[in-house]
Amino acid sequence: MRVVLRQPWLVSFMLTVLAVVYTNYAASSAPMMASAASANQILHNGVQILADGTLQLQDSFTPPRAVARSYQHYGFYLATPQVFSTPIFAVRLTYAATVPLGSAVEIDLRTSVDGQTWSAWETDLASGMIIHFPGGVHQTQYRARLLGTHAARPQLHAVQVQPVAGPAQFQALSNDVAPTYRIRATRLGMIGGRTANGHIIRPRDRFVALPSWRSLSSRGGHEYQVRITYKGRSVVAPVWDVGPWNTRDDYWSVQRERFPELRRGWPQDHAAYFDRHNGGYAEKGYVRFPTAMDVGDGIWWDDLGIVGDQAEVEVTFLWEGRDPLAEPPPPPEVADIEIDTDSPDFQISRNIWYHSPPGCGAGGHAFWTLTTTNPDASTHSVRWQPTLPVAGMYDVYVHVPRCESSHPITTAARYLVQHREGAQEVIINQAQQTDWVLLGRFPFADDKSGFIQLTSLAGDAEHTLWFDNARWVFAGW
Repeated sequence: MRVVLRQPWLVSFMLTVLAVVYTNYAASSAPMMASAASANQILHNGVQILADGTLQLQDSFTPPRAVARSYQHYGFYLATPQVFSTPIFAVRLTYAATVPLGSAVEIDLRTSVDGQTWSAWETDLASGMIIHFPGGVHQTQYRARLLGTHAARPQLHAVQVQPVAGPAQFQALSNDVAPTYRIRATRLGMIGGRTANGHIIRPRDRFVALPSWRSLSSRGGHEYQVRITYKGRSVVAPVWDVGPWNTRDDYWSVQRERFPELRRGWPQDHAAYFDRHNGGYAEKGYVRFPTAMDVGDGIWWDDLGIVGDQAEVEVTFLWEGRDPLAEPPPPPEVADIEIDTDSPDFQISRNIWYHSPPGCGAGGHAFWTLTTTNPDASTHSVRWQPTLPVAGMYDVYVHVPRCESSHPITTAARYLVQHREGAQEVIINQAQQTDWVLLGRFPFADDKSGFIQLTSLAGDAEHTLWFDNARWVFAGW
């Protein structure tokens, strides 16, 4: 996902409160909380949850290397995902915080369609901003990062992620292969240190660090993983830290957070070392050796068998697409689902209906009525609404019978297809398009939320409009 600005995981701190950023204000001036955080659901480090649900930075944790040296303390909080019953295309993020001089509160946001695959984090978002998504999502999740000193401890009082009206921007499901780049990498070491997601580094640990907050997994999580390949050996590892030279260089992204002048796949620290980009400097200082990924010792020594502390490897960013080395799962065997005019899933309005001649129609019968161009006169409607067993892409067909009629056949039947990402109207010329007619391929959830609807409102009047069987054919993911 790429949003207008830069862009939540395991706890309820979703509080609906008027949100304004409070800087250098007393904590007593913060707005009242709608609810307190639930102590048995929280995933956090270095923050204290006060009685009213406020998050306050503690002095128990020193910052990981990804945090600027000017801060002495670091804490983070990952909220439980916020779930929406229908797809949303934009949200307004607002929050209230007390931020003394010398401290900071940074709020990040990510989204998901299914709660399994997540977009990249959009980082350090300003309160009050509206964030647009190129495709409907069903879940959002925010992450709070609190930074301070011995004398300056920020507080986060409230966060609200609220859907806002906006145009639906449908985006086809991608089946692209995840990008792979050849980069320089280093052995991580740092046993006993703390990563940016709160993990304590163990001997022969298995994770990596990448130079961007946008790809940081939750502590112990695997939302963002890479495949590392070296001399015929290959291993998949989660991203649990940020670094080493930069913290905002997502060089694998089509639209990089920074350094748009560099080509995709070319890390800024490599450009600094080899091309003298930025005078040879990266965010963390003068680049003495190029490395765009740190690799845990267990992967480096045991899984890949690398000798020394530096090596050239291939890295594949698996949240960006399909794993090129993984065997694709076989598609499930899903029987075609057909709804006929006798099925309980064929929902017909209570009107006077006409019937097809005997034996005409996909099941030997079909209904018809006359079209109208007046919405107020359109009272006839039918909905085909199946229960789909598997989420994925479906080819949707309707049957248009070749039956005798005393009226001309409509040339503009308006079928509405409600699918997982929204709704789409498809116009069918029933005078010419007969038998099984494909309405299109659409994404559906594994439930009863999708349907086809057809009413007597059409592009012509006093024409015969046929209502017959409908069919869903599974087409994969």
